[in-house]
Amino acid sequence: MKRQIMQKSIMALSIIVIVFLFIPMSVLAFQISDSFFMKDISGHWAEEDIKNLSYMGIIKGNSGQANPDSLISRAEFIALLVRALGYDSQVSEGLSPFKDVKTDDWYYNVLIVAKETGITKGNPDGTFSPNRFISREEIVLLLVRAMDLEKEAVSTTRSFKDIKSGYKYKSELNAAINTGIINGYADNTFRPGSNALRAEAAVMIKRMLSAKEGIGEEVKAKNAVQNLLREYMDKYIEKKNNKDSNIEFNLSHSMGKENDSNKTKAEIIKLYKQKKINVKEYLNNINIKVIEIRKNTATAVITYDVRYSRSYQDGSNRTKTYKAEKKFSLRKMKDGWKVYNVDERLLQDKKINLVWEQIAVKTPDMSNVDAMEGLNVTAPTWFELRKDTHKLGVKPSDPVVYKNWQGSIHMMDMGDNKFIEWAHNKGYDVWGLFRNEFDLDASNKVLNSEQARKKSIELLLEYTNKYKLDGINVDFENVNYSDRHVLSQFVRELAMVLREQGLITSVDVTKIEPTSWTWSMCYDRNALGEAADYIVLMAYDQNGSWSKKSGSVAQYSWVEKGLQGVLEQVPADKMLLGLPFYTRLWEEQNGRVLNTFPISMQKANDLINDNHGKVIWDQPSGQRLATYIKGNKTYKIWIEDTDSINLKTSLVHKYGLAGVASWRRGYETPDIWPALNKALNDYSSYQEWLIANQGKYIY
Repeated sequence: MKRQIMQKSIMALSIIVIVFLFIPMSVLAFQISDSFFMKDISGHWAEEDIKNLSYMGIIKGNSGQANPDSLISRAEFIALLVRALGYDSQVSEGLSPFKDVKTDDWYYNVLIVAKETGITKGNPDGTFSPNRFISREEIVLLLVRAMDLEKEAVSTTRSFKDIKSGYKYKSELNAAINTGIINGYADNTFRPGSNALRAEAAVMIKRMLSAKEGIGEEVKAKNAVQNLLREYMDKYIEKKNNKDSNIEFNLSHSMGKENDSNKTKAEIIKLYKQKKINVKEYLNNINIKVIEIRKNTATAVITYDVRYSRSYQDGSNRTKTYKAEKKFSLRKMKDGWKVYNVDERLLQDKKINLVWEQIAVKTPDMSNVDAMEGLNVTAPTWFELRKDTHKLGVKPSDPVVYKNWQGSIHMMDMGDNKFIEWAHNKGYDVWGLFRNEFDLDASNKVLNSEQARKKSIELLLEYTNKYKLDGINVDFENVNYSDRHVLSQFVRELAMVLREQGLITSVDVTKIEPTSWTWSMCYDRNALGEAADYIVLMAYDQNGSWSKKSGSVAQYSWVEKGLQGVLEQVPADKMLLGLPFYTRLWEEQNGRVLNTFPISMQKANDLINDNHGKVIWDQPSGQRLATYIKGNKTYKIWIEDTDSINLKTSLVHKYGLAGVASWRRGYETPDIWPALNKALNDYSSYQEWLIANQGKYIY
């Protein structure tokens, strides 16, 4: 988990011919399409509206790019509008509707539909000017016409300072204002003649679709949505539990991204049957809450208790119960409401207390390991991508996930059923960790190959069954910035396969460091947070072997600032805070760092005691600082102990986090477990923690 200094050799080749050899895998298409996920909208002001239109299938993008800040042509906007109005399936034939539109133009059909339905009339001279950029004024006229508001006498209390009283389209503009399509700019201008950005066009179309419904119709629509969603859930569970992949009801009542998800789930049902994975899902305490009803769109949240019962080839069974949540987005079509997106997750009904178990080659015998008070999840580092040139080598039996003329990349399986038995007997869930072992090149090859991702997911699925796992923890560190989107896509694909059998997907990320391209900016935390059940912030390694000055591995203020940054992109109730069970010994001479070594808590205590170290409370770091001198060298240790862990764990209550994850077991002293358990579970709020610890710390 801790950052390592990586060296990469770069070889320039004039021609690279990739030859994939046969890698056995399922022919089932259980990977959700990446076409619905735009790669260039993260953090954009129009992100949510663009996402929704993409999920509906209205925005198609260009090679995964929405190009939100580019101008949009008249033909491109008409194509969006025709799809938004549900006419995209209509195929018209005949003479070209406009003089400057040819039958082989990509927009030929949509312009015929637009003219036939009265959406557009074109130019007075019989042309359309399809490639000319569209103005904001033109968009308003088209949307008002599409909503059939153009003949209404409309007034409004809102006015723009650049719109005069005699403005030709004042009535249409007022209609757009009243229906919420137009808000204008911050300087209270409308700028009718300005060419529209693609983002602006998307937002206005989404607002058109989200126009308010009348009160009477709203109640009727709400009941229709509730009834549909209950049947939608029940029908799917019935089919899934009977291993029946014919989920026709769900397919016929979905569209866009959700329709693709349902096709994927049908394939997953087949995959489970093929892999002899037996799981049944039971729902209780279902609560359907319609959050918003509009004329053409609706959102609803369903919360429920879910029980997964898994049976294995050896005759054993394992049952897990979770809280679950699904957020539905729906669109009203001519034949009724259809679901176009579902955000779903599993969550523990308690604070998570996870510890990583580092496995280098072989899983240790755990029979003599004492129970760890409050621990409920352990994550052994069992599964790893490894090249055939790796210093530890690979065996012929290690499955190949990727192969070309340069060599092969294997999936290493270091799992151990005795460890699983020990953990489950102690009441610990086991999330097997899957890592890239900091290998930039291996990650690049596997993540960018749909076949390699598929093979990796199949193997992980088999391992979850083989070892009766409760989840998978994805730990990819040192990844190309250009690969952040395929990393997110891999997590989407994996999470869907795992969640269908009640397994948790968690992903490890670092704090946001804008200058660190392969260790920080390689994560699209927003996308990962949407796909996974939990995100783990590795809030340590503040200082290390790369540091020119000695310091803490996890200073309290540094941890909190890093947490605040990630929480802007990931919901707090999905976040686990990483804690260090280790620290560092710093060797200095004349104020200059000579060396530094990671050490355990007990090793730190031994060094301090053996060398009669001076210990003080270091206010900036929120922990104790020990110093001692040997010869002409000074040694420093920022101590991690029950107090420093308690202080950092208070952030769980301060920000409403899901729990903690600690690196790693074996580095801690025995008193850490009761202290950590108390810090996590003895306080119902941050205020309670403050009262209980009043005057204890200054930070």
